[in-house]
Amino acid sequence: MVDHVVTVDPSATAKKAAELMNLHDIGCLIVVHSRKPVGILTERDMLKRVVHASKDAGKTIVVDIMSKPIVTASPNMRAGDAAKLMFERSIKKLPVVENGQLVGVVSLTDLLRSEGVIQFLNKDLLNGASDHIRKVANLYSDSSKLHRRKCPLTMNAGYQMGCVDNRCMWWTGNECAVTKLARRISGEPEEAEIAQQQSCID
Repeated sequence: MVDHVVTVDPSATAKKAAELMNLHDIGCLIVVHSRKPVGILTERDMLKRVVHASKDAGKTIVVDIMSKPIVTASPNMRAGDAAKLMFERSIKKLPVVENGQLVGVVSLTDLLRSEGVIQFLNKDLLNGASDHIRKVANLYSDSSKLHRRKCPLTMNAGYQMGCVDNRCMWWTGNECAVTKLARRISGEPEEAEIAQQQSCID
């Protein structure tokens, strides 16, 4: 989980909430009263309940547009169980609560990056999920879309996803400069050498 969570007060305006999302470049805020999570406000909530409803963002209060009741997890919940809960409730963010107080938040993508979680989720559960939840799961369950090599720039437990489609500043030529450097340091053969060896075998 991420233990630094950006929160918003229930009495704040939708405009203030939007400013917080923009400032921190995030898609949701946990609504907290006295450190106790009481709801969650997402970009979808803002679009549906403010923009589409033609409400004044400067006068609309967060408590009136947030999603509630909030679904939470405990710090000691298994990653697979947390992911299952998120699929069942069609949510992508799960606040982590201990003794009634917010201590962190975990995203569905974080959970799906964890080893064994995809295997833990059965097909029936995936079929019953909403379209936007199923799309996330399909990305992480499709081995052709995963980079088998762990990216040193991401957390140790996860993989860098979608590098080819969303090339970061380290992408040069036909591969990632970071993983190329890591391969050289470790003494692993270059991809060209591997391809040449494979052609000899064929």
